[in-house]
Amino acid sequence: MNESTKNEAKETVSDKFDTLKTEAGEQLNAASEKLGELKDQVVNKVNEMAAEVDVDGLKTQASAKLAELKAEAGEVAATASAKFDSLKAEAGEELSEFKEGAAEKLTELKAEAAETLEAAEKKFDELKAEASEQFDELKEKAKDAWNKLF
Repeated sequence: MNESTKNEAKETVSDKFDTLKTEAGEQLNAASEKLGELKDQVVNKVNEMAAEVDVDGLKTQASAKLAELKAEAGEVAATASAKFDSLKAEAGEELSEFKEGAAEKLTELKAEAAETLEAAEKKFDELKAEASEQFDELKEKAKDAWNKLF
């Protein structure tokens, strides 16, 4: 190739390259503008959504619900405490009744034991007296038998 053809080719390539650079720059600028527009749209949409969400209202609702739950918990605790006190009192009454019943039963058992002991002592005295009589009788019989023998 000759020199002028080479130069022309270089110029053509350079021109085409400059054209491509310009077009690419324009396309980049257009894409950048489009991205900027999309960014603005997204920001606007987020702001709209944030405006729709009532943060202070949600805080107020949450605080009210928390206060309500605290009150319910207090009521449950008070009810449980009252029930515990009631059950404790009932148990105390039942224990007292049991103690009274046990004391009465013990008194009855002591009285029965005293009666049984008294009856046993009386029977023992009777048996002792009877045995003494039988012994005396045997003793007399033995004396008589001895005297008859000698």
